[in-house]
Amino acid sequence: MKQLWLFFLSLLCSITLLTGCATDRANSLGNVRMVSVTDNGEKLSVTLTPAHLLALHAIAISVHMQSLTATKSTLHTVRIKERMSDMSMPVPTVTLTKGKFGDFVGTLVFVMTGSWTLIVTGTTTAGSFSQQFHVQIQS
Repeated sequence: MKQLWLFFLSLLCSITLLTGCATDRANSLGNVRMVSVTDNGEKLSVTLTPAHLLALHAIAISVHMQSLTATKSTLHTVRIKERMSDMSMPVPTVTLTKGKFGDFVGTLVFVMTGSWTLIVTGTTTAGSFSQQFHVQIQS
């Protein structure tokens, strides 16, 4: 019975990981998931909720890291900078807090519609990283 349970759990986890991998579009879970690989060989997943990203509305963000190498890396700090290209306004920075499942969570508010770049920086046991993700904010 235990082996059957482990088989179904593994199957469910595999399906969950494969749906939404390397996508930046809204998925059936009602969120936007973006995936990138850092220079240190870690898979960085950024999830924004809700799926319809609106200006001047609270958007929940979750950042999760998974090591793709034999050396396991632990996430220590994560900061998000919201940058809009061709704008001279100050870049807002949000420091995320550690969630209960090892991810880092917080809230973003984009001040206007348009194309934004999320600059995700942080530290791990393997060193520091900086990755960029692009999002479109609507009115």
